[in-house]
Amino acid sequence: RHLEVEPLTSEAFAPFGDVLSVEGRERLPINLYPGVDVFRADFHTNRPMEWLLTRNDVRDFSVLYLERHMELTQAFISLGGNPFVQVVAAPDARLENGVPAFEEVRAFMVPGDVATNMHPGTWHEPPFGLIDGQVFLYTSHADLTEGLGASTDAKGSIGEKDVDKRSIKEYGGYELRIALPRVGS
Repeated sequence: RHLEVEPLTSEAFAPFGDVLSVEGRERLPINLYPGVDVFRADFHTNRPMEWLLTRNDVRDFSVLYLERHMELTQAFISLGGNPFVQVVAAPDARLENGVPAFEEVRAFMVPGDVATNMHPGTWHEPPFGLIDGQVFLYTSHADLTEGLGASTDAKGSIGEKDVDKRSIKEYGGYELRIALPRVGS
């Protein structure tokens, strides 16, 4: 099955989280310095937050797993201004065999000048970078980070330490590929 990549808009991404951008946000009445505007973006966690940095080479555009975390809003930020693809399904997505139904899964092209911040429970695959060596900053907490290091079981899942991770192939019975838009003419 192929998942078409769509442009990222705040409205389209709203069921999954927020687009971290100044566009569409109200400027706060804080005057730090001339020419500096301040905007608020909400973040929620039940635990002390930590940052994870990853360096990603371009990987196969197949969605192997969908995972979710219930104890924080998780942000994915591409350092260096490079775009990426974000695959998500809403926290209340209809499940088939323990994974979000194919019709519930969406893929977004995230421009390099914004980031995503997912609601607690949003199903997702880590970002798909579009250049080798792309660096990402993720929000996490200690148990989540530890849980991500756990090995998957025989069915391709992890279910501990705020990590609910499931194999699309093992649970859903199909392979899911991302259909990237063609660039140029």
